[in-house]
Amino acid sequence: MNEFATMKEIGQLFGVSSHVIGRRLKDLGFRTMGGKPSAKAFQAGMVLQKHTFDYANYLWAWSVPKTVGVLEQAGLKRLPPAVSR
Repeated sequence: MNEFATMKEIGQLFGVSSHVIGRRLKDLGFRTMGGKPSAKAFQAGMVLQKHTFDYANYLWAWSVPKTVGVLEQAGLKRLPPAVSR
């Protein structure tokens, strides 16, 4: 996984949806009530704006180490790593 990922990708690390991740980040003050990253998220270096592959839109990409760390401190548990066979 890249250093920055979508909330969907981060949710997969915890076995939850992007909606659960979004609500948790709101509860922690890292997203506004409107669902955008808060000033706190930008100040912490947790998020950046990235364009889609066709540059037609943009999305918010979240720092995996920082976001996962905050979510774990808030009590979310990561899934164990998958075992390859």
